[in-house]
Amino acid sequence: MDLPRIGIGQLNPYPGDIAGNTKKILAQIARAKQQGVEILVFPETVVTAYSIGDKHKRLAFIQENLDAVEKEIAAAAQGIVVVLGYIDAESKRMKDGFFTRYNAYAVCADGKVIARGKKTFLIDDGVLDDSRHYVPGSADEIAPVELPLTNRTIKAGILICQDIWDDDEELKPAQLLKEQGADVLLVLNSSPYYLGKRAERIEVAKRRVRETCLPLVYCNTVGAQDNGKNIILFDGGSFILDSTGELVQQSPQFEECLCVSDNKNMPTVETGVAELHKALVFAIKDFYDKSGVFKGVVLGLSGGVDSAVDAALMVEALGKDTVLCINMPSQFNSATTKGAAAQLAKNLGCEYLVHPIQEVVDKKIADLTANSGSAPGTLTIENMQARERGNILMQYSQERGYMVVGNGNKTEFQRGYATLYGDIIGAFMPLGDVNKLDVYALGRHVNELAGKAVIPEDIFTIAPSAELSAEQDVDAGKGDPFDYYIESPIGVELVERLRSPAELVAAFTQQKLDPELWTPDPQGKSVYDKVDADEFSRLVQSTFAAIKQSYFKRVQAPPIIIVSPRAFGFDFRETLFNKAGR
Repeated sequence: MDLPRIGIGQLNPYPGDIAGNTKKILAQIARAKQQGVEILVFPETVVTAYSIGDKHKRLAFIQENLDAVEKEIAAAAQGIVVVLGYIDAESKRMKDGFFTRYNAYAVCADGKVIARGKKTFLIDDGVLDDSRHYVPGSADEIAPVELPLTNRTIKAGILICQDIWDDDEELKPAQLLKEQGADVLLVLNSSPYYLGKRAERIEVAKRRVRETCLPLVYCNTVGAQDNGKNIILFDGGSFILDSTGELVQQSPQFEECLCVSDNKNMPTVETGVAELHKALVFAIKDFYDKSGVFKGVVLGLSGGVDSAVDAALMVEALGKDTVLCINMPSQFNSATTKGAAAQLAKNLGCEYLVHPIQEVVDKKIADLTANSGSAPGTLTIENMQARERGNILMQYSQERGYMVVGNGNKTEFQRGYATLYGDIIGAFMPLGDVNKLDVYALGRHVNELAGKAVIPEDIFTIAPSAELSAEQDVDAGKGDPFDYYIESPIGVELVERLRSPAELVAAFTQQKLDPELWTPDPQGKSVYDKVDADEFSRLVQSTFAAIKQSYFKRVQAPPIIIVSPRAFGFDFRETLFNKAGR
């Protein structure tokens, strides 16, 4: 059968702002009516947003969400069928002692709610905690909904997010809906983003289409939300598959939109570093806008690649007049990095200040020596410098009302190669889920997009270095104590892919490491050229142990944006007391 004109309302709801989200929904309904849309589909839990923590347990909040659906949204559904996600409830108690909640959908038409349904498969993985908040729907509640259109009716099988990921389940909701006469599958989603996730969703949806021979409409949330520790990014990327599984319509990623089924102007889809760049810029802007309390951002600009990429992303996302960059040199900072930092700030057009720290550090060394009776060790002096820089950034933050941005990356975090209350500081860390090699790739991409060296070439070619001692002199080719072409992919394997050290060593021995991850260094040398099996095993075990030993730092770190399959924070779950194992 021919599908009616279907609209996808890809919205960016603000967590907990039921009134504001309802206003967005109503505006989208009005827009859809103007475009002749017959069925308008909104995302999962669009009324409340998905990540609202234990607001789920507040009865007044849930009632407000119910009232919004029944009194405002349903009333606007005149001459159009509206399908949307919300939180349903009933008075009986869940195991948590509070009233029962359901991740639910409502179908609104002719000014009223004509049908309701529930999410069947709850997902508890990474940042998703459905079972904490909801009770699942039962199999006998799965049934198509008859949608009253202008000249006919059709039966829609409505599914919520995880309900189409049924490959390993005995219950097959999509097939069950087909058997009961569904003409189309409508899938409401709040599906978190990571690099490459969009392609995975489409492949799962295609499997359901091949099994049912039904067209499928997939509507996903867009925007930044959080769980208190991670910034959870929803990328949108909604799409429509016809009954053969062909992709016939898709929405852009990382923006709100109304996508109409017969509009064939599909957007260009970014992949790889281009997609990562777009995701981070969007997340930074949405995080900043939703925080709503800061007048700008401030970050330390050292002349290294991490702070350079952060500064470039901040300016792109927020505008140059919103970004303050501060160079805080000690005696160990080279003319090369100081010059690169100044040039970068000039290229970006943002405010740039130089605030030296050596005098303060010298005073602290003298005071500690006098009080303890001996001079502090090298590591203590290194950390003094990092903490003084953190102190300076917080002073400017307090004085100007600016948000401090931390410059840490994922590879440093896996080692604990960062200083508490020094570079582990800020309201959030944009690169906290980006490994070191991808940071370099992002920097190169920034320059490619600009068509010029916005980030100076020196920043890419000098040795990566904290510049905290004479042993980290970049002009002498000295720097961090890691080969990032080995350290970085080890971290990806252990954290994102959850491989054991033994599995990783076996893959090295058999020369079966993933070549897309284990790339040669700029001199063309692969990991197999650099180390033998014994040395590789030592490096893997060293990183594995460091990940476990440094959690106490990560648990105190600012929130990070999730862009990988498993991020530090509440995605990759860790504990402080944890014996190293295999």
